[in-house]
Amino acid sequence: MEYIIIAVLIILFGIFLYWAYLPDYKQNPKEFWRTIIGMPIGMLLGGIGFRDLNEIIRKWAIREKKESETEK
Repeated sequence: MEYIIIAVLIILFGIFLYWAYLPDYKQNPKEFWRTIIGMPIGMLLGGIGFRDLNEIIRKWAIREKKESETEK
């Protein structure tokens, strides 16, 4: 029974990610993957006290956006 509940929760989480991040993915897929990778890692590092590493990852995740804005 608990496997069914876990499977349903995973499916609901996947649907939520699809619905929530689809506009971001359509806008810029490269930035989308940086966000998906960088956000949880940054939150984890910031939560356990590695604020400097969190800042480095945050800068990596938004670097592409800043570079593309300066090119225009």
